[in-house]
Amino acid sequence: MPRMQHSIISKRDGWYTAFPQLYHFPDGRLAVGVPASPFSDHFAVDRRVEFVVVESRDGGVTWTATDDSTIPYNWPGTNPRERYDRFADTMPDGSFFCAGSVGWEIWPVERSAEAKAQGLLVRPHQLDDDVVVVGGHKLFTQRSTDGGQTWSRREWVIPGFSTFQTHQVHQEALFADGTILFSVYGPDAGGNRSATYVWCSTDGGQTFRLHPMGSHADGIHTGETTFLEIAPGRLTALSRTEPDPGYLVQRWSDDGGITWSYPVRCDFWGYPAHLLRLRDGRVLCAYGYRREPMGVRAVLSEDDGNTWDTANSIVLRDDGGTANRMRADRSSAGGDVGYPVSTQLADGSILTVYYITLADGITHAAATRWELP
Repeated sequence: MPRMQHSIISKRDGWYTAFPQLYHFPDGRLAVGVPASPFSDHFAVDRRVEFVVVESRDGGVTWTATDDSTIPYNWPGTNPRERYDRFADTMPDGSFFCAGSVGWEIWPVERSAEAKAQGLLVRPHQLDDDVVVVGGHKLFTQRSTDGGQTWSRREWVIPGFSTFQTHQVHQEALFADGTILFSVYGPDAGGNRSATYVWCSTDGGQTFRLHPMGSHADGIHTGETTFLEIAPGRLTALSRTEPDPGYLVQRWSDDGGITWSYPVRCDFWGYPAHLLRLRDGRVLCAYGYRREPMGVRAVLSEDDGNTWDTANSIVLRDDGGTANRMRADRSSAGGDVGYPVSTQLADGSILTVYYITLADGITHAAATRWELP
């Protein structure tokens, strides 16, 4: 069993701190951005929601708060969801660039009928009866050419969806030839099915195109998706499926993500996933595991993800499964764990960040540094 060293990234009583994102600088520094909410659900859009940015200079052993403007998680966003559900990186010309989904929006309650008439998902606000939370159906790009002092921005409305969002976009969305590609997904305006698309730029973010990930007439309702470039122009992707049986499906693209193969089910259980190419050529897939014992697991592939060594799966955590103690109904939320993101450190070890709720009932962002078998 690989040696594991756990650390706490951000943990506060009375706060729901989940969905950490990881950025690995060329000089070895690590940065994590994570939203923290005083509400115990995933739809918090309120001024009380915070976006916590921390960094580590010792390989993830310790974490400290930072406002370093070079860290993409400190770049502006209109709400915490927009700050982490996006691609963000420094481009070859030195500009700061980010792109993703606008996320949930706050509308006056008087506009609820208008939102529903547009087919948008409408939810009550956690504290304020005068407003509602509306499913965002927009994508955006944002760029700064002066080190983050000023920003230009563009938004696109995506018709026909009740909500539209990205998933875990980070440095791995930037491919060898400069292509930016990450997944966006959401249910249709009737809320009946979820479909996955790719938001793709081949010119450094100057223009973007939205492409479907294959046919959506196959009964497979896919959502959160992770990509890996396995050869120039050739990609593989793992997607969570809806309704939620818990198995991932895998697809391949031979033209840079424009067209995709029919999905096939992976032979291991867990979701959502993150893919990472290791320096020895193997592929690492880390994923949340929401069966007892709940936690975070990983599998390796020696053939670009065509097969996975499920007989030797790696257990990073198996002490999750406790419901957040702020939840009114604690019997139905024990599986709120996972969403891992991994990187390989200079010494060859792996750092995986995720969120978890332990026996104290405090949902928090954590990290595990571990050695490869």
